[in-house]
Amino acid sequence: MIRQTKEKKIPVKGLRTTKEQKPLKQTCIGCAKVKAIANKTKKLCATCVSTEKKEKQKLKKEHKKKVKQDTITQSKLDQITSWLIRGAHKPECHACGVLSDPRGLHCAHFVGRTKQSTRYHLKNLLPACPRCNLYTPHHVWNLGKSLNSIWGENTTEDMLQLSAKQLKLSNADRQVIYSIYRTTLDKIEQGYLTQEEKYQVLKSTLKKYEEFVNSLIR
Repeated sequence: MIRQTKEKKIPVKGLRTTKEQKPLKQTCIGCAKVKAIANKTKKLCATCVSTEKKEKQKLKKEHKKKVKQDTITQSKLDQITSWLIRGAHKPECHACGVLSDPRGLHCAHFVGRTKQSTRYHLKNLLPACPRCNLYTPHHVWNLGKSLNSIWGENTTEDMLQLSAKQLKLSNADRQVIYSIYRTTLDKIEQGYLTQEEKYQVLKSTLKKYEEFVNSLIR
């Protein structure tokens, strides 16, 4: 029995089937030019598809940038708090008394930074030199004495009691605190306030801070 074989179809270059014989060029919706359409749904040519993709990437990048700017992270709030403390208090280490440029000082905490309830509290913070803040453990004692002299005799005891409480801040909460501190810092940086006036501004700022945060502390 002889097996019959079908003849193989040899494709002819340049020929298209009936389905492919539709016009390849149309008017692009984007540039209004007659071109080969790369996106049949949107009727866009390859150039317009590429342009649209770049525009989407640009918008996405701008959105991410805006979200990043609007987000007040813990680091951003630490930074503005540090600037405020170093700008509002006397330009000296409040642990050892050495005078210094505010830019060379640290924002030292009486109760450590791990306690959120006192981390940004103005009664818990004072400028200190890097040597005291980083390498001299007993600086906390001297820092406490300075806090008591500025804010009142029982300030350190109040901070210790407050540190035992819980405080969780959302991004919205951090934004409020950031705004309060930023406004105060702007006033201080204008440069016309005396030291006594700076303390008065700090007291007013502290009142706003406590009014907002006290409802969040558990």
